[in-house]
Amino acid sequence: MKIAAVDIYPLILPVQEIYGGAAGYLEDCRTLIIRVETDNGIEGWGEATQGRPGNTYETLETMAIMVRQYFAPALLGLDLEATGSVMNKLHAVRSGHPITKAGLEIALYDALAKFYKVPLYRLLGGPYRQQIDLVGGLGMDLGADSIGAKARQLHQAGYRQFKLKIGHKDLRKDIDRVRIVRQTVGEDATIRVDGNASYSFTDARELLNALAPFDLADAEQPLARGDLKSLAELRRAVGVPIAAQESVSSPEDALAVLDAGAADLLKLKLTHIGGFQRALQVAAIVGAKGMPVVIGQGSACTPILSAAEMHLHAAMKNAQAGGEMTGFLRLGEQNIFSAIEVNQALVTVNRSAGLGIAVNRDQLIKFAASQN
Repeated sequence: MKIAAVDIYPLILPVQEIYGGAAGYLEDCRTLIIRVETDNGIEGWGEATQGRPGNTYETLETMAIMVRQYFAPALLGLDLEATGSVMNKLHAVRSGHPITKAGLEIALYDALAKFYKVPLYRLLGGPYRQQIDLVGGLGMDLGADSIGAKARQLHQAGYRQFKLKIGHKDLRKDIDRVRIVRQTVGEDATIRVDGNASYSFTDARELLNALAPFDLADAEQPLARGDLKSLAELRRAVGVPIAAQESVSSPEDALAVLDAGAADLLKLKLTHIGGFQRALQVAAIVGAKGMPVVIGQGSACTPILSAAEMHLHAAMKNAQAGGEMTGFLRLGEQNIFSAIEVNQALVTVNRSAGLGIAVNRDQLIKFAASQN
């Protein structure tokens, strides 16, 4: 089964609401949809989404260039059933570009799973679970005057796990926001916070010790991504578990975090880590230490990327309860991709072949053409 074609569709899609944190705000969804076709007529779909402006060197424009000029020419004609060789070739063409590579991996695995007529999670070693409790995201745009109402709305919709973006210069603002959410959702709910690497050591220590009485599940990446020594010191100095995310973009990074004693758990985004294979490697490394991983990204994306992270979550033994793959919920109204059904904040991972996401290619082509 040889790779016969690789097509790309750059899109700028509307979002339902502005969502962001200390790393920036997301006002639209800039994403590259990737279609792979094999010589026996099977197609696979993938997605590489840019995320917040300035949060990565990859942009919608650079991702399109990399696929057209480098990755697609290297993949054409390869036998997809020789999966390991294909993935090695993909990652060897150019170093870096993890978002683009992840989008291509998703498309390749979607096609492969369709060929074998199995849900994608079976190719990744799953399932360990087929239902995922989603995490309700609360962005920094929600101040103390509005965050309680949003948290109540999510709680009434069935959410019992929450993720607050923090990072205000005035620490009292984030303390007040966390306090209001805890009072709103009750003691049984799970609350996580994410500082997007925005704090100094002194501010992070003061803030997290002030937040400790609110029984946080973890604080994600409060310090700069490369400062593992300080992150380890902070972990010893506060009463809140520390999650590393920006610090981990490869299996080697995961080993460095463990060696430094810098985290209690790791957060994995499929695009940040560079695809399924690297994500599984990282999960195995930290799992050997008895540590969990949190899966998913909440920035706006289409159901393709969210479904891919759901299949990854289902295939990981040490995936922590509560999936953060909620980007599809932030997307505005569209008629290109089939929906992911959510019932009381619970999703069932699709059991049909591949990702389980249908794409209206005619509408996709039409929309992409309208933006040129």
